Amino acid sequence: MQTLNLSLRQATPVDWPAIASLLEAHKLPLDGAREHLAHYLVAVSNGEVIGCAGAEIYGRAALLRSVAVAPGLHRQGIGRVLVTRLLDEAKRRQVATIHLLTVAAPEYFAQYGFKRGPVEQAPQALKASAEFQGACPACSAFMSLTLHAVTAIDASDLPVAVLGAGPVGLAAAARLIERGIHPLVLEAGDAVGAHLLDYGHVRLFSPWRYNVDAAMAALLEPTGWQAPPDDELPTAGNIVERVLRPFAALPQVASALQLRTRVVSVSREGFDKVKTVGREKAPFVIRAVRDGRPLEFRARAVIDASGTWSMPNPLGANGLPARGERELADAIVYGIPDVLGRQRVRYAGKRTLVVGAGHSAANALLSLAELAKQVPGTRLVWAVRSPVLQRVFGGGDADALPARGQLGSSLKSLRDRGGLEFVSGLRIAELQRDATGITVRGLDTEGRTLTLPGIDQIVCATGQRPDLGITSELRLKLDPWLESTEALGPLIDPNLHSCGSVRPHGHRELAHPEPGFYTLGVKSYGRAPTFLMATGFEQARSVAAAIAGDMQAADRVELDLPETGVCSLDPAQYAGGSGTACCGPVLANPLTAAAPPASAEAAGTGCGTSSCGAPAARSAPVATVQPAPKARCCG
Repeated sequence: MQTLNLSLRQATPVDWPAIASLLEAHKLPLDGAREHLAHYLVAVSNGEVIGCAGAEIYGRAALLRSVAVAPGLHRQGIGRVLVTRLLDEAKRRQVATIHLLTVAAPEYFAQYGFKRGPVEQAPQALKASAEFQGACPACSAFMSLTLHAVTAIDASDLPVAVLGAGPVGLAAAARLIERGIHPLVLEAGDAVGAHLLDYGHVRLFSPWRYNVDAAMAALLEPTGWQAPPDDELPTAGNIVERVLRPFAALPQVASALQLRTRVVSVSREGFDKVKTVGREKAPFVIRAVRDGRPLEFRARAVIDASGTWSMPNPLGANGLPARGERELADAIVYGIPDVLGRQRVRYAGKRTLVVGAGHSAANALLSLAELAKQVPGTRLVWAVRSPVLQRVFGGGDADALPARGQLGSSLKSLRDRGGLEFVSGLRIAELQRDATGITVRGLDTEGRTLTLPGIDQIVCATGQRPDLGITSELRLKLDPWLESTEALGPLIDPNLHSCGSVRPHGHRELAHPEPGFYTLGVKSYGRAPTFLMATGFEQARSVAAAIAGDMQAADRVELDLPETGVCSLDPAQYAGGSGTACCGPVLANPLTAAAPPASAEAAGTGCGTSSCGAPAARSAPVATVQPAPKARCCG
C-alpha cells in the first residue's frame, strides 16, 4: 500500500473518463453513473485514478455500485478501502439501508455483511435507477446491508421533489439545500434551463440584479464563481451559461438532478383524488419517463416549477387551434424564433405574420424589421386581437426597467412609421394554404370577416398555458379562467391588470388543498402574461421556509419589483369612475375585496396575449398574508 502512495477523494466531472475506463474494463454498467458522481469516491496513486466506488442516494436507502480497481492492482486492498469509506460516508448521511446488484462478486460483498434476498424486496425508490431499469442483467444477485436500525419511515424521510430545472426550480432546490432538506429535481430537458435555451438569443429587459437568486449565488460563491454585473442585460442563454449550469454542477445539486426525466403524473401513494382520511400523511408518487423507460419516485412534498413555455397557446382566438393550424405546423413557430441567427433563412425574403401583443411578439417583430433592412423582399405583418396596445408599447421613460420601456417604444415607432402592416382586432378562425401562400381568416371586433392572403410564415406569440394533466389526481384550487393558483387570480387578471407586477406573495397563495403541493414560477400565474423571474425567486424562498416549518420566514415579504410605468385600464373606464383600477388607490386589503365590474367600453382593452371580453366581477379568496411594503401600481 505504501508504494502506491494511495489517497481517496470525492470524484469530480473531470474524473469521468478514467471512471468510465475502469467500469468498461470490468464490464460494469455506465448507465446512470455519471449522474451520481457527487457520491463517488476515487482512489488516486501518483496522480492516476486507479479505483472507484459509488453510491446513488435515495432518501434513507442507497444503491452501492461501480466498485472497480485497475487491472493488475487487485488484491492490494484498494477495493476494501473504497467500499469501507463509502459505507462510513453512507452512515454519516443517515442512510438506513444500502443495496447492490452483482453478477460475479456476491461472496466479496458478503465480507462486509451484505446478504442476498429477493429483488422484489428492493426499496421502491431504487427501482427507478438505471441498474434496476435494465443496466444490470436479470441474473444479478440482489444484496442488502442495514446501516441503521430501520423504524417505520414516513413521508418526512423522503426528499422534496422539484419539477423543472429552470431558474425558479433551481432556486427552490437552493433554498431547500440551504435548510438541510434533500431535493429531487426532475427535468424533462437534456440540460438545465431548457426553456430559456429555446429563446437563448433574446436579450432580457431585466438586468442581472433581478435574474440571480440569492441562495444560488451563496452556494456558488465558495467555488470562486463571480456574480455578473448588476446592471448588465443578459440574454436568456447567458442566464443558463453563467448561473444555471455552474449551479447544477455543484455536487449537492448534481446528485439531486435527474435530466431527461419527463413527469407524466403526480398522485398520493394509496390515495386517489376522492379519498381523504390519512391523505396528508401519504407520500407523493411521481411517475416519469426517461429514454422511453417508466420511472417512479416518492416525495414528502412537491414543488411544481415546470413552467408553461412548452405549452403555447394556439392561434385560434377561441383558445382552440384554428382550423388548419395543425395541418400547417411546418409554417408556424410558437414563441420567439431566432430570426437573425439560426432561423434567418426561414424568414429572409418572406412575408411573415406575427400574432400576439406581448413582449415575445415585440421581440419577433423588431428582429424581422432588422432582417427586412438587410434582405430585400422581407415583409412583416402584425396582427392583434385587440386594438388597444398600451401594455405592449409600455411606459417608455416611466418604466423602471429602461430596456422594457425601450422595447415598447421601438415597436410603436416601427408601427407608426409604416415599417409593418398592422391588423387590429383580428380573431383568427382558419388557415388555408393555396398557390399564393397561406390565407388567414377570422373576424374583427364587430364580427365582420377579415382575410389576410399571401402569408409565407407565421410566428404565434399568443402566450402559454399550464399543463394541468400531470396533476389531475391531486386536489388543486385554480382560478377558473386563468388556471393560476386561486389566490393570485384577482391580482393578475389581464382583463383588469397589465402592470407586470403583483403584490408580494408567498406559500399561502401558492398552496393548494393538497397538503405539501405548491405551484411556483410562471406556472403559478397560469395564463396571465405578467410574471417576472424575481417573483419566482421570492416564491421559492417562502415555500422552502414553509416546508421546513419556519412559518415566520415563510410569511415574511422580501420582494420589491420595478415599476412598469403603465397600466392598461384607465380608472375612468370603470363604471362610476371609482379609481380602483390598476393605478388607482390601493385597496386596504386587495385579497378580500371584489374587483370592480368593467364597463362595456373597457371590455375591448388590450391585455397582452389574452383575448379580452368584459370581465365578470370576481371576489378573491380570503388569505392570511403580510401587507405590501409600499403602495405601487398593481400592488
